[in-house]
Amino acid sequence: MNRMRQAIAVMAPDGKILGADEHFFRHFYHLHVNRGLLKKFIYDAEHGRMISYEILKEENEHVYVQATALCNKEGALQAIIVTYQHEPFIDMRLTSSLSSMASEFTFILSSDGEITYVSPSAQHVLKCANEVCNHELFSFVHHEDIPILMEKLHTIYAIKEKETTIECRWRTREGHFIWIYMHAQPLLNEKNEIEHVIVVAKDITKWKCCEEALAKLKNFDSLTDIPNRFYFETYVQHMIQQKKPFALCYIDFDKIKWINDRFSYQAGDFFLQESVRRIQKHLQQEDFFARIGGDEFVIVLHDVNKETIVARMEYLLQSFVEPFRYKKHVIQSGLSIGLTFFPQDGTDLDTLLKQADQALCYAKERGKGYHFYHPQQNRKTMIEQELPLALLNNQFYLCYQPKVSLDNKAIMGVEALMRWTHPTLGAISPLEFISIAEKNGFIFEITTWVLKEACRQVKQWQAHFPTLKLAVNLSPFLLNRKEFVMHVKNILQETQFPPNYLILEITESGLMENIETGKHILTELKQIGIQVAIDDFGTGFSSLAYIRNLPVSLLKIDRSFIRDITDNSKDATIVDTIIHLAKSLDLQVLAEGVERDEQVSLLQKMDCDFAQGFYFSQSLEAEKLLQWLEQHNQSKEALH
Repeated sequence: MNRMRQAIAVMAPDGKILGADEHFFRHFYHLHVNRGLLKKFIYDAEHGRMISYEILKEENEHVYVQATALCNKEGALQAIIVTYQHEPFIDMRLTSSLSSMASEFTFILSSDGEITYVSPSAQHVLKCANEVCNHELFSFVHHEDIPILMEKLHTIYAIKEKETTIECRWRTREGHFIWIYMHAQPLLNEKNEIEHVIVVAKDITKWKCCEEALAKLKNFDSLTDIPNRFYFETYVQHMIQQKKPFALCYIDFDKIKWINDRFSYQAGDFFLQESVRRIQKHLQQEDFFARIGGDEFVIVLHDVNKETIVARMEYLLQSFVEPFRYKKHVIQSGLSIGLTFFPQDGTDLDTLLKQADQALCYAKERGKGYHFYHPQQNRKTMIEQELPLALLNNQFYLCYQPKVSLDNKAIMGVEALMRWTHPTLGAISPLEFISIAEKNGFIFEITTWVLKEACRQVKQWQAHFPTLKLAVNLSPFLLNRKEFVMHVKNILQETQFPPNYLILEITESGLMENIETGKHILTELKQIGIQVAIDDFGTGFSSLAYIRNLPVSLLKIDRSFIRDITDNSKDATIVDTIIHLAKSLDLQVLAEGVERDEQVSLLQKMDCDFAQGFYFSQSLEAEKLLQWLEQHNQSKEALH
């Protein structure tokens, strides 16, 4: 403990402690004040004298105390203000000098809110003299803090709140402000009226400076001194909650990686700092500018007039025409900007950021400096970004197209077809997203999901249609995934789906591209009992002689041959040849894209086994497909 520090306590005439600062409770609270010394305090206080007394503490340590009277309006003694310290009170000037070591101080407010007592330490810290006692408290408080101070004091003076705490800025004699933390507690008389309020205060200016520094670290980027991602997200969320329209500009500098690699990271930092300064020259007072990543910056514009924004973006791009000069180097770099609007384009921050990023990518791909988000123009980018989330968000669903036996019109099975409905883009065709899924590796998760859902659904239908088979398309990319077979086994076991009723369809071209590993995986699947079909047959470069060595049991003739089969003799000859050669190899044949009655008649004559197409039914969702199955069976029975 610093032996030069003072402690202040407010004591009732009976010796009870009414209030004190932290230093008193930590170092002097355990001292015993005997009745004789208390009487001396009272006597000296009532006669206006400030005489110090010495108390012998344990271990022969001396403590010096000094008392000051605190009287009510009638002049009766209500309390005694006692000052403790470890050195004699030789001179009040010395006392004030010593008290400068303290960060805590005490003052007393009257029932009218005037300051009636200021401790020596408070006089030093606040740089004020005794005349402060004759002024109102509010004259020393920063005008912005007066409302909260009035509210806090009201809780004491109006409703006699036992205690309250206040933080406010106090003006010193030199005119600058310091932060103080005050703990206020009322003294009540026998009528339960407030006579005085004891305030124990602490100078927390340094703490506040630290808080401000921490707040800056939390909310501002250290390199560019502009708001960071945390501050940006807080700001935009507030804008969204207030439903205030704004434009979000996503900025990316074109050559930051090249600058770092070509020159140095110091050069890269210099470039970012200078780029920020150039952008700031074109900002308006209400604009919000932030750095949310390494070379990712955003501007929030409150003016959402598109023509105005276009003009501002042009000026912004023009400001980067002049090269940057770092030491002896000349650096030429531009920027790209993607823009989106709240609430027209999106109503949440994640969506707006994705849209602005898509517009930015579109601008970079086309070499244009800025671009406004447009759903259709950014469709492919959006599909790429949203595809991994579609499964989690239950945006996928299945449709089923029936397959019919041409011999007796009996239902042979159904083909599961995947569909995707996006909340913004609407219906997305498999032709759009399957190739993307194959490219980014997500096709494995999609296929296993389709297989599990379809097996579960068709298993239920088999209770009424026991011979119903299920066909699922198999991406050629899965022919390189040896673990795929194990996943199929697990799904069949989990759904209790009979493997001999499952057909996995793979395109002819896809199979030819992965022939070695594909043959091995298809053989494993056949050993389980699963059938394998060649889809879109006739469009690839294989031959029936080659396919006969593969574990295939069904050929699906591509719809391009079936479409003109009744009008084009060459197509008819090709289809007839495929069917008869397949039969000779003990392969069944299915015709795709059947739409007319005359096509069905001709295929029956050619001894084709199965067909599917709009002639029978388009692809249907599960509930409607079940109705179709029931109606088809009823009509078939009626014919017999």
